[in-house]
Amino acid sequence: MHEKRDSSWFDLGTTEDLSNKPQKNQKRQSLFRHWNRLSRLQRSVVWLVIISCTVSAIYVIPAIYHDLTYIEEMDKLSRKNSRLLHDVDAGSVTRALTDSKALNDLQRKAQEQINDVMKKIRKQRLNKLKQKKLGPQHMQDIIGQIQPPLNKNSSDREKPLLFTGPANNRQKKVILAFEHAWRAYKKYSWGHDELHPISKRPGEWFRLGLTIIDSLDTMYIMGLKEEFAEARKWVATTLNYNQAKEVNLFECTIRVLGGLLSAYHLSKDKMFLDKAKDLGDRLMPAFQSGSDGLVPFSDVNLYTGRAHNPRWGPDSSSSEVTTIQVEFTDLSRETGDPKYENAVRKVTNHVHTLPKNNGLIPIFISADSGRFRSSSTITLGARGDSYYEYLLKQWVQTGQTYDIVKEDYLSAIEGIKKHLLKKI
Repeated sequence: MHEKRDSSWFDLGTTEDLSNKPQKNQKRQSLFRHWNRLSRLQRSVVWLVIISCTVSAIYVIPAIYHDLTYIEEMDKLSRKNSRLLHDVDAGSVTRALTDSKALNDLQRKAQEQINDVMKKIRKQRLNKLKQKKLGPQHMQDIIGQIQPPLNKNSSDREKPLLFTGPANNRQKKVILAFEHAWRAYKKYSWGHDELHPISKRPGEWFRLGLTIIDSLDTMYIMGLKEEFAEARKWVATTLNYNQAKEVNLFECTIRVLGGLLSAYHLSKDKMFLDKAKDLGDRLMPAFQSGSDGLVPFSDVNLYTGRAHNPRWGPDSSSSEVTTIQVEFTDLSRETGDPKYENAVRKVTNHVHTLPKNNGLIPIFISADSGRFRSSSTITLGARGDSYYEYLLKQWVQTGQTYDIVKEDYLSAIEGIKKHLLKKI
């Protein structure tokens, strides 16, 4: 009888004798039994699920953390900068935009200040040249170096702008700082999007050589002809859009499309315009959204042309879809093809019709419905900031004829003064 109880306890585990055993050991023994009863195929499936979840966590969690950290940092920065806004006389800008006479006065005063500065610089240069007893022709050549380049007529617009390098010690130091950074990028990260300065390793985002394209206009203005020629050669021979890589419409527009167009305007090198047009064509599928292009998708694959909402959420950033207008408009003006300007003008016209809070907009907007996410934040910080900036730029770019953006800007200025400014 005793042996039978022993066998029963060992095989079935009665409550009476197990009450003295630790619960943890019982659970561990049970799990081990279940595991041993699984077939080899079942165990392989379990291990596959565990490994897949682990790998996903390794990639997804840092990305989410990065986005949250970025948004938090941008919001902190915007709050910090917004404290300084009370020093800006927004009223004078508002009056100038609504009063053509006031606008002319502002332009006249600005031009007078520029002329005064240029006169002082030229006078200083003349004095130095007189001390060195240089000939009059040599004096005139050097004086011409510090005059800003101007295109006075249409024929001049077809000629490259000429910059002859630094005119004072401060400018020389700026160029030295740029050259220091450029040498490091060229040595450790040439052709990649960016350089991580501490690890000295290249970093990628779009695989489009962002640093090179970002630096084209800077090098041209600084008179760094050798560096500019190197960068131009890379753009002409190596820049490759035929890769299955998704890019952000906004970032790719302002950095790559804008960089190429800037280089074209300065150098009049048609290669840059051709590259810009190719990129513009590849970005156009972003406007084939659920809202029929009223609000574009945020991301687009340059090779396949597939566009979609961001991976992190269902909506586009309001500032992103309203901060591509200047570049696309300029591309139309330079190529003669109106499709780029028409696409972004459609977005601007649509946003103009949407309800706003005293001219202020939420930071998220749906590419499917074309409406703002009503629960999202209103801020001058990340995802909202450049909407207001580009309203005024579009008005200036169109020869002060695109009146709805002027109206939206003026309305937003009043909203900013009412809701977002405070004295501290």
